[in-house]
Amino acid sequence: MEFEKETPVMVRAFHYDLNDEPKVKNEVNVAFRKAARQNEDGTTDEGEGGSYFEVSVVFDVAPSPGEFSVSGQISQIVKLKDYYGDGQDLDNSDYKILSRPLVEYIETLTYEVTQVALDQPVNLNFQANF
Repeated sequence: MEFEKETPVMVRAFHYDLNDEPKVKNEVNVAFRKAARQNEDGTTDEGEGGSYFEVSVVFDVAPSPGEFSVSGQISQIVKLKDYYGDGQDLDNSDYKILSRPLVEYIETLTYEVTQVALDQPVNLNFQANF
């Protein structure tokens, strides 16, 4: 599947907590919905050449050994070239390709925050649920 990134990755929410008691969880879910794209002149782009979708990753992660948690939502608008469906017929591999840049943002933000907060960066390596 060929796609274009129409907007930069948007960090809608990112939250870091040091856990009082160790807990481990890995809730990473992808939402995918058809979207409209606004042109600079205020008109709506109808998706000539393909449809627009908002890809959103909602996450709540506490990696082992569970000393901290990160949660939030990250999204991006993409244009699927020459695709005009509603997204229901896409393969899981397509969802993985579309959501991977967002998951990488979560990994990067977590690495940077833990570098500062814990004086030791933590590498997350996970897959989103579809």
